[in-house]
Amino acid sequence: MIPQFIRDYLLEKFKDNYKLSSNNVELIVPSLFSNNDWKRHLSINLETGLWQCFKTGNKGNFTQLYAFLEGITYNEAEADILFKEFNEEFIPFSPPQKKPSSQYSKVEELKLVSVTLNDYDTEDRVIQKAWAFLYERKLFNLETGENKYYVSQHPKYKDRLIIPFEENNNIFYFQARSLNGHTPKYLNPSDGWPKPSHILYPFDEEADNLVVCEGPLDAISLQIQGINATSTMGCSVSEHQVEILKEFGGRIIIGYDNDDAGKRGVSKFDYLRKLKRMADLYICHPPSKAKDWNEAHIQGSDLQRFVNLRTRSYDYDYLIDHLLTTL
Repeated sequence: MIPQFIRDYLLEKFKDNYKLSSNNVELIVPSLFSNNDWKRHLSINLETGLWQCFKTGNKGNFTQLYAFLEGITYNEAEADILFKEFNEEFIPFSPPQKKPSSQYSKVEELKLVSVTLNDYDTEDRVIQKAWAFLYERKLFNLETGENKYYVSQHPKYKDRLIIPFEENNNIFYFQARSLNGHTPKYLNPSDGWPKPSHILYPFDEEADNLVVCEGPLDAISLQIQGINATSTMGCSVSEHQVEILKEFGGRIIIGYDNDDAGKRGVSKFDYLRKLKRMADLYICHPPSKAKDWNEAHIQGSDLQRFVNLRTRSYDYDYLIDHLLTTL
């Protein structure tokens, strides 16, 4: 297993709540197996991925940790890690579903309770937190009211905001965002749900442009401002996602964050584009004063104007210019 992949993955996954040991080899984070672990009892080696929780006694290898964080099985984690480390060259490919199927029976198990703009005076503590999170981040569409959000009464997703992925009013996937600082911050579903690497946040397939960003909240922020957008569930696009995106008739604009992980994600995107004989890519990073599209949206940036002005071809000239700006 490649140490750089382990390090990049862990630093991205725990980027908002970690500290490093004195030799910068051990990542110290809150326990995944105990709530409110503000003293951070989980230690993970950034080179090997071996980990141990000193609060509960749990320990294991990187694949086990990856499976837990992504909400998938151990075997799926092994395949996914190999897939990402070697740009999917050695993983057999099966054609993706362009139209995700309904997960009606699975949705029923979640016992969802909706969160709307009108819930500002609710007495339900969890809905209060969800409403405050959405309002502060301007994720309610004040003009149309079309955005749908939920909280779940399922024990696995307790105190989490449910961000649904819908097709024809059917939820085919979702992401559960922690509202109490629990880790992982984002929890992906498992147990019969699609893999996150097979999922794209719903977008308008007939539009002229499509901004591909990292997370669904970024895509929602762009959509609220009238920009066709989707997300790849992180900054590492998969072969399945590229197969779907290559069918889009307009311009594909990569909108990954302008950090090291985002840059590696752009390089992988371009690699898979060439491998799959996809049309040329365009690129537009979020505004430099914001860490992502949602933060730019919160700051009041005119993102439609920004995307129109800043989108450019992902070509040799861009790479040279971008290199010069980082020196």
